[in-house]
Amino acid sequence: MKEDEDAVLVKEEADRVLENYCRRKVKDILYQLRVDAVKMYYDKQGEVIDDTLARPRELEYEQYLDNRVEWCNEEAWPQLCRYWCSQTFKKKRKIGQESRLKSADIAQNHGGSRPFVETQQFLVCFPYLHVVLFCMFIFAVIEPIYMHILD
Repeated sequence: MKEDEDAVLVKEEADRVLENYCRRKVKDILYQLRVDAVKMYYDKQGEVIDDTLARPRELEYEQYLDNRVEWCNEEAWPQLCRYWCSQTFKKKRKIGQESRLKSADIAQNHGGSRPFVETQQFLVCFPYLHVVLFCMFIFAVIEPIYMHILD
């Protein structure tokens, strides 16, 4: 009986850890996706920029739309573009930037995350994981925006 309870607790903890990990990874992937779209836009304009220069730059909806990152689902791309142009996203982004600037930790967000290319390879090895991650994105980002519109 005790072993069954322990097994259930371990499974629940594993589920919680996986859920948290997936949420962070979706957020990281979507963050980098926008940066990559900005870099693609400027590359087409003849200006090659790195992540550091691309991060603070914002594009208009049509500019994002015309620079879909190859691995991103075609149906999801317009929704992401709308979100990146929304006031909700811009407000969250500004709050995050201000928070990072206030941090005394100069090494924040370093050492420990999986490199973006490795994450892409991971997604290739687990072909249905993108469906799970997309569903998590819908519930975490799109649904609150949709619910706000309905209110």
